[in-house]
Amino acid sequence: MAVTTASRTLNLPSSEQSRRTRNIQTVLKYVLLVVIGLVALTPFILAFMGTFKTDAEIIAYPPAFLPKAWLTQNWVKVWTTDFGQGATFPRWLFNTALIAVGSALLQVVFCSMAAYAYARLRFPGKDAIFTFMLTSMMIPGAITLIPGYVLMTKIGFTNTYWSLLIPGAIGAGNIFLLTQFLKAVPHELEEAAFMDGATQFQIYKDVVIPLARPAMLTVFILQFQGMWNAFMAPLLYLNTPNMWVLNVAISTFQQQYKAQWNLTLVAAMFNAIPVLILFAFFSRYYIEGISYAGLKG
Repeated sequence: MAVTTASRTLNLPSSEQSRRTRNIQTVLKYVLLVVIGLVALTPFILAFMGTFKTDAEIIAYPPAFLPKAWLTQNWVKVWTTDFGQGATFPRWLFNTALIAVGSALLQVVFCSMAAYAYARLRFPGKDAIFTFMLTSMMIPGAITLIPGYVLMTKIGFTNTYWSLLIPGAIGAGNIFLLTQFLKAVPHELEEAAFMDGATQFQIYKDVVIPLARPAMLTVFILQFQGMWNAFMAPLLYLNTPNMWVLNVAISTFQQQYKAQWNLTLVAAMFNAIPVLILFAFFSRYYIEGISYAGLKG
């Protein structure tokens, strides 16, 4: 008994020192993360502060971090400016959100269906079709621009939302990501559902989709971000100013207000903030989906 008590007494300083070391390491880790986050967000913070400054304050040297007077009218002016033919920033924001959300939802639905077939079903030529699909990812997007434009013109979809929604309804990369994720789902769950009388579609809807939610949210975020930042395809297919998306509209806005940096920064914020908000809310699912997709090949 005396030996045990002495042993505990001798080990106490060591365990206390180990606990303090772990606490210090945890604090240093969080401090490092905060510093890295501030460094990464510094350009965005400076640009955001510039939206409340006068143009003279932005180009002044040395630059000031905070504006002398918070000019909220910069945001109001950009938001209410009418460029003719119904072309306003609310309209451009609506166009961009509709195309980005619509394309992301279509990708989630159709890519998950294709991934379920590749990962869980057996049919002749599955491996060859899957390989051919992956090979299509090597084709540069610029090669398909002219054929795609000719096709959309023939079917009358130019200057409509469909010209971007239909080509963006499916993507080989997202099918591959979901396929890798679904391969890690235990087959026993499907077998149990099949024995209970579930059809193939019910298994997909009630078993696979709930389990694949992290990966599907990852696909949604990736596609939303890709379509939100798209420039070449919207520039090619959407002709009238009231149909433009933000990236195309901002390029025109910069030409018209190239001498007013504060207004240009406001226009850029309209394009950047929604994506940052989306990623902030769903970053956990995005990281979870990416990590699970690589568990099983």
